Amino acid sequence: MRNILSLAGLFLALGATNAFSQSVAENVRPVGQLCIAGQPCVGSQAGAATELSLEENDNSVAEFESVAVSGAGSAEDSAAPTPSVASGEIYEVEMRNQGTDGVMVFEPSVVSLQVGDSVTFKATDTGHNSASIEGMIPAGAEIWDSGMSQDITITFTEEGTYVYQCTPHLMMAMVGVITVGDSDKNLEEILAAAAEKKSEFVMEQGRLDSLLQRLQ
Repeated sequence: MRNILSLAGLFLALGATNAFSQSVAENVRPVGQLCIAGQPCVGSQAGAATELSLEENDNSVAEFESVAVSGAGSAEDSAAPTPSVASGEIYEVEMRNQGTDGVMVFEPSVVSLQVGDSVTFKATDTGHNSASIEGMIPAGAEIWDSGMSQDITITFTEEGTYVYQCTPHLMMAMVGVITVGDSDKNLEEILAAAAEKKSEFVMEQGRLDSLLQRLQ
């Protein structure tokens, strides 16, 4: 009888131990698997759930990064400056030994432009230059000098009247006139300066007056 009671006590103790182990296994979520002899392994379900959760998080992060990169590209595209397109007409004036206005002339000798237009002075005949005349261009306009027998392109950004010359042939009244926008802006100053400038002419002394009269 004592032996039977001892065996019964042992079985009860083992059963309590197994129940305790199973309770721990059910409530503890191990990383990986935990296997106990005589008991089903625990942790496989939890491990699978953990792996799935990690995969979902990885996918979410990847999708977020993709959206963030895409959004950044769109922002950069929208912020990128639109390439500007050059505007303005380009005219050509030839430096000639002889033209419709006589000898040693710029042809055409009078050109009317708008702000932003350009003129290319062509050394059609050698030995000439194109140079602005001090006091005979609008305030704020840039001066220019092409150099001897050289082409030059000038863009005009200031309204008003411009008078320019061929320096070596100034005494022969080799001058030209350009108007940009409102030619009256500085025309009075030009007319006053012309009265003095034409005193440097040895021939064709009335040429500059004739060119300026076309503006009035």
